[in-house]
Amino acid sequence: MPKTVGEYFEDIAVDFDSYYEQPKGLINKIVNNWFRKPGLIKRMEITLELIKPSVGKKILDVGCGSGKLAVECAKRGAEVYGIDVSKNMIELAKSHCQKNNVKVEFIVGDALRGLPKDFDFSVALGVLEYLDCPHLLLGNMLASVKKGGKVIFSVPSLYAFQTPVRKAYLHFKGVKCYFYTKKKLLELISSFKEVGSVEIHSYGPGFVIQLTKV
Repeated sequence: MPKTVGEYFEDIAVDFDSYYEQPKGLINKIVNNWFRKPGLIKRMEITLELIKPSVGKKILDVGCGSGKLAVECAKRGAEVYGIDVSKNMIELAKSHCQKNNVKVEFIVGDALRGLPKDFDFSVALGVLEYLDCPHLLLGNMLASVKKGGKVIFSVPSLYAFQTPVRKAYLHFKGVKCYFYTKKKLLELISSFKEVGSVEIHSYGPGFVIQLTKV
């Protein structure tokens, strides 16, 4: 039976958190080293370079998961807020903050129902690919940033060599996932009049996109 996105991430919270480190089991380690971890690290590097988190910057982490990005931004002095639909993910995120001695405000909530306002950056990594219609989330993210603020999100590439494996894995898990080309991305973005400049950065398995709100 197909799962909701929330149910899926509740189930995999601990395993998902290990993708940045080293999961248990030989098969999981092999899959992680070849298919997951390199892309996740590169995606994080690109995102941090775009944000350049520092004191005075206010960042919203949408679908914050286990708090990896939120913690890295907080370490650099930024004011960070995280929202996720999964209670288990939020608990992991709070634990990471304690271990790293940083402060982040986390809430359990559905970003599709609205987001807090007045941020410099609104970021969603590994979120849009689970939405058959991502317009609502992108609209909410654009509404959450100031004029001149940035919306950053990632999507998986349709043509990456990792794509068939990920499709098979998520099909087995009963979760739908949507993959993108640059053309499809530009079509999605073109429907938002408040978007000024657009940057698309490839990281192998997918893209990191930055939109500037005018």
